[in-house]
Amino acid sequence: MIDTYKSHINEFLFAPVNPLYAALFRIGLAIMIAVVFLSPHAKGGFTIVYIHALDSPYQDIFLTKPYLIISLLVAILFGAGFYPRIFGFILAILLFPLVFILGFHVSRQILLFTLIAFSLVQSDTRLSLKKNTSNLTSDSGPNWPIRLIQIQLSVLYGINAIAKTTPEYLSGNVLEGMSIISPRFLVNLSNGYLHLGFLAIPVFILATSSTLIEYILTIGFWFRRSRIPTAILGVMFHLILMKIVKIGFLDWAAMFLYLAFLFPFERPINKAS
Repeated sequence: MIDTYKSHINEFLFAPVNPLYAALFRIGLAIMIAVVFLSPHAKGGFTIVYIHALDSPYQDIFLTKPYLIISLLVAILFGAGFYPRIFGFILAILLFPLVFILGFHVSRQILLFTLIAFSLVQSDTRLSLKKNTSNLTSDSGPNWPIRLIQIQLSVLYGINAIAKTTPEYLSGNVLEGMSIISPRFLVNLSNGYLHLGFLAIPVFILATSSTLIEYILTIGFWFRRSRIPTAILGVMFHLILMKIVKIGFLDWAAMFLYLAFLFPFERPINKAS
């Protein structure tokens, strides 16, 4: 029994990563970073910094065109597989100041953690500008950095679900009030209903169903048979959420992390070795 348990833990954390899917994830991550951190849309209107004493360095350095261009070039090199471990960590250092800017800060924090974790993966054996010729036919290292990314997604949904599990939220009162006072809301729920086309959904149903969905998204990805249905549910959830409230790129960042579960990263460990 103990040996079986150790075998499962070993498989969970140290199964070799499939190099093709590591490369595909690397390219996708570079594109997401370029959009969420470095695109003109991501910069405009979101220049309020948590610590206002740092406004000047942000205006003079971190939000200047040269700084963003350098960051974009490093992101391109990372996505192209040119020493992605080295350039991944360099990119993380360059992007770190930008996660404190209000507006897209949560999605940026998620992607920054993903970048740091993924930079531990040897992802330059496939689809790379400079391939790691020492490991072309093998793997991309152990799977535990991918597990960190997966855990992050579950923590994101789990914390949101737990925070919403209160009588005030589940009754719909919180959503009604926020729809009035928060400029992020795109709909007015003060009459107790969400109007979607010909549907009029009571706000308390909206609150309870969204909380239940986030609980499902917290655990559903961890079971192979439920991963695809969970991903479909998550995409539908976020597409509807985009019509209700603006939360920067958080929806897209969360849906991107679905690939950490949907890509078949794991290669079985060769027991004979």
